[in-house]
Amino acid sequence: MSKFIPERVRDDYAADIQAVRERHGDETVEDWIERYYASPDVDRDDVMTALQIDYVGTFYELLRAYDVAKPEPDKVEEARQLEMMRLLLDGREVPENLRKPASWRRQVN
Repeated sequence: MSKFIPERVRDDYAADIQAVRERHGDETVEDWIERYYASPDVDRDDVMTALQIDYVGTFYELLRAYDVAKPEPDKVEEARQLEMMRLLLDGREVPENLRKPASWRRQVN
């Protein structure tokens, strides 16, 4: 369960964070943070626009202030990336199947 933890907010950001919370409410802020962590299609700029945040520091302070469950890392994808980087750093050719994440592969239902 997500929740706001005021002790995590530094004093110089407290007013900005409170303004975002008053403008949108905790439920909306939590929803956008959860989307940011869960979807590669939602990036920092999307969240900042949706929550009307002007400064990137306020965005990152907002992430610290909310205890939001993050999705578990994809171990298969992490292994693919590690192998690809190992090959690149060794100066070897990277096979095509390692160049593209599994999520890019076409799926037929």
